[in-house]
Amino acid sequence: MDKTVRFDIEGTIIELPMKFDERSQKYLEDYREVIENPVRTPAGRPILFTFDDACAYAEMVDNEPTSVECSTCRYFRHTSGSLLGVCHNEKMRSGAKIQDIKFGAEEE
Repeated sequence: MDKTVRFDIEGTIIELPMKFDERSQKYLEDYREVIENPVRTPAGRPILFTFDDACAYAEMVDNEPTSVECSTCRYFRHTSGSLLGVCHNEKMRSGAKIQDIKFGAEEE
């Protein structure tokens, strides 16, 4: 059985495969599918990476003009133990309802 990690991100369950990284000699989350297929919470909020470029609506916590990532925006809520978080800016929200997502699963 392949290793996976599961995150409950504001009601959206994301299950990611773990891949062994030769360089670090440990298992790391494989986020490729999340990059290729952006995900939203059931409330329509985008699930983003902490290092994604901040959007035009960003308000940086420290008011530092060199802050350019989602993680430094006051609307971003980081998900513990992952590189993901949720944008809580109403301007970025959609009405889409998302189901549980399992990436890297083999079809039977």
